[in-house]
Amino acid sequence: MTTRRSPQETPASDGEVTGDDAPSIDQLSLRLDADRPGSPRALRPMLPRPIAEPFDDPDHLFEPWWGGERAFAFVDVDPETGAGSVRIVDRRGRDRAALLPELTSTGGLVGRLGGHAALLDGSLVVVDATGRPDPDGLAARLAGRSGGTVVYLAFDLVALDGRPLLAEPLERRRERLERAVEPGGSVLVVPAIPGEGRALHAAAAAGGIPGVIGRHRRSPYLPGVRSRLWRLAATGPSEGGEQSGGGVIAAAGDVPGDASGTTPILALIQRLPLDHGD
Repeated sequence: MTTRRSPQETPASDGEVTGDDAPSIDQLSLRLDADRPGSPRALRPMLPRPIAEPFDDPDHLFEPWWGGERAFAFVDVDPETGAGSVRIVDRRGRDRAALLPELTSTGGLVGRLGGHAALLDGSLVVVDATGRPDPDGLAARLAGRSGGTVVYLAFDLVALDGRPLLAEPLERRRERLERAVEPGGSVLVVPAIPGEGRALHAAAAAGGIPGVIGRHRRSPYLPGVRSRLWRLAATGPSEGGEQSGGGVIAAAGDVPGDASGTTPILALIQRLPLDHGD
């Protein structure tokens, strides 16, 4: 069956946001278990379109964007034993789980999902003491060297308990994500604010967060598509930072400090104009 693509949708590139959106092959894919009814056999990430300026719109949810290494996290649970397994597949299709014990241990992704099998979309990040991204620290960990704690920042839920959620609107997928994941350890759900992209962008820039992504509330998940339904406004130029997964990793900034897991991220989130709950 031929899928009609709207003018605002283009095939995804290799996970990098570029000014001219030059086409190339996106290599991030993840095969799911073929015996699960309805599960897609392979996925590529949906990517945002870069924009020059932030915007406000009540039809969009706005999220701080730390950049990092875009990765799918596939968490499977044996229904008989309750034992879990984790695959963390990066943009080149490599399973990084063996390098990330903080995400594969008992208190990692399996524990945070409370017995659910799920396919999460998110980013792997290491941050400095201020909560800013530390690309060198992340590169060291992904190369198998010692370094700061790697945190998985989940921002989308693509499948839950074997059921694909691609066609569900973003706001419903986010609701499911927030119910399914108990944040803690090295796993966080990226918070969002409706409508107020400019205020979040200004606060993110002040906090050294590389960008803000605005995603349409009713957006489906379009694998392998770079769509204006998702729009990314960087907070400043990348100073030699890596670009990956549709996000820009800025240099860590002029505040030194060792990465220390989720604590600096949570502290920075508390200073953003978000709904922090009770």
